[in-house]
Amino acid sequence: MMKKRFNYHLAAAALACAVALVVFSCVFIDSYSIAQIDENGNEVYYAKANSEVTFSMQGHIECRTTDTEGVTTKFVFAMLVPRDWEMAKNAVVTYKCDLADDRNQEMSMSVIPDTQLPKWGEGRTWVQCLASTYGVGPNVLDDMEWVVYQTDITWNIRNNQDPTYRIIVRTKTGRRNLKCKLGFFVNHTDDGFSGGTDHKKVVFASECFEVVGGKGMTIDFCNRHFNRVSPLTVLQDDYVTISYQPDIEPSVDSNPLANATEVYLQGRAVTTEGKVYNAPPIGGQTRMKLQESLGRMFNLTIWPAGFFGVPSDEQIEYVDYYFSDADGTAIVNQSVDDRVQLGSADSDNEPFVLKFECE
Repeated sequence: MMKKRFNYHLAAAALACAVALVVFSCVFIDSYSIAQIDENGNEVYYAKANSEVTFSMQGHIECRTTDTEGVTTKFVFAMLVPRDWEMAKNAVVTYKCDLADDRNQEMSMSVIPDTQLPKWGEGRTWVQCLASTYGVGPNVLDDMEWVVYQTDITWNIRNNQDPTYRIIVRTKTGRRNLKCKLGFFVNHTDDGFSGGTDHKKVVFASECFEVVGGKGMTIDFCNRHFNRVSPLTVLQDDYVTISYQPDIEPSVDSNPLANATEVYLQGRAVTTEGKVYNAPPIGGQTRMKLQESLGRMFNLTIWPAGFFGVPSDEQIEYVDYYFSDADGTAIVNQSVDDRVQLGSADSDNEPFVLKFECE
């Protein structure tokens, strides 16, 4: 499997906590692998929805302590994944370690219960510490979660031992089509999320991992786009906030609405029977609200059935939409977004599409 390699320097600062002994049990992430093997034997960065996937991570530990008894601890591993994967319920996480009698033996790890708090977490759970410190990493949408594991065995690491480890994650992808950047974290319970980076490391995959062949349109956690929708999945009777993000591309040559002070939502709703209902004309009902606090974002929250005038006995299948200036001559649509993101577009008039979920 192809691996991405990283080099880390030892942190020069001391841990931001009081300890009785001088202890350095530095942990390192040396590599990770998220590539899957397809039916032709090739490495790919995607998998089908609801399919089994395997990820791995390798690293080493350097124990430097004045305690003749060494360091007694459990190793901690966490992974950042989409919530749709329900990893805590579906994953089997194992590891190999030089400290074991059989270095090839896969040993078990278990989810850390919320009642087991990290020593220096200030009353927060492991998940809360990870979320507040690292968020969702480079991902642009927050529908992701950290899932935290610890070794079932408590290990004693002696002074000047430098064991290596390999963690294997076997889990399932979720139902939804999406693209995201996975994250990996290591620590140990004797440290418990202290300050500094000697005892804990985090890395986010540079590759974007994709789930295909699943439910709904592809949700892109990896890249910011001109359009954003919240919630990520929408039912007929939901309220939905549609956003235009002009700072994705500040050049008017690439973004016709880059300097617009008024932006309007336009488009149409298409029902499951093929009937079309257009958005109200440019005006107060379709004008989007400027949110300077969100980095110059324009938002409009709508009830789709009411906004497009769809009768209550009809089901919306999808909404085509685009953003417009006050006179309708300058617009931003999927074609504009494709040219910025991909360098080209199949046409000039491709709208953004919001597909609706069935009850």
